[in-house]
Amino acid sequence: MDQLTFKFPFSKKFYEQDFFVSSNNFSAFRLIDSWPNWPGKWLNIFGETGSGKTHLSKILEKKINKTKLIYAKDIDNKLIDKMYDYECLIVDDFANNIQEDLFYSILNHSKQLDNYLLINSNDSIRKSKLKLEDLKSRINSFIFIGIELPTDDLLKVIITKTLSDKQITISPKLTDFIIKNVERSYEKMFKFIKEVDEISLSTGKSININLIKKVLKQ
Repeated sequence: MDQLTFKFPFSKKFYEQDFFVSSNNFSAFRLIDSWPNWPGKWLNIFGETGSGKTHLSKILEKKINKTKLIYAKDIDNKLIDKMYDYECLIVDDFANNIQEDLFYSILNHSKQLDNYLLINSNDSIRKSKLKLEDLKSRINSFIFIGIELPTDDLLKVIITKTLSDKQITISPKLTDFIIKNVERSYEKMFKFIKEVDEISLSTGKSININLIKKVLKQ
């Protein structure tokens, strides 16, 4: 199935359970929020580490009564028998790290049970180097939603909200400086904010341009 996209209709950002929504992740959020009105029951959300895939999974988990969230690396044959108890199976952190025969069996059972399946991955699972042709065919039945790199506006919201949760306020000028100098990545931005906060606490100094530059040089 082709990748779905939704037109982002908002001039301002909003969030549910601290999930920040912008044009880069709106399609993923909109589909999760619209459950069970999906065009299909298998969904692959892909995007870099820290982009909010697991957070979206938690939102979906609260919408469905019988849900199992499991890391791909922890999946084994025992899961097959337990799938009868779930209305939705969420597989997190997929990196082509499920044995192909087992993966194919999971998809077959999901189809027979007519339940929902969400797989989170850094890259689209269509890019997985698979040998089983039947498995490749099954994967074509997924809905594919990508989360793009964050916009400046979204990064500003993330920085402001994360620091405000710690009762810290910084000037817009410092926020702009951080955005210009930190790699455009959710993971890198969250890591940077954490390091700045830790150094500020350990030194007893407020967050200023010198402290920010010090962390950038590390």
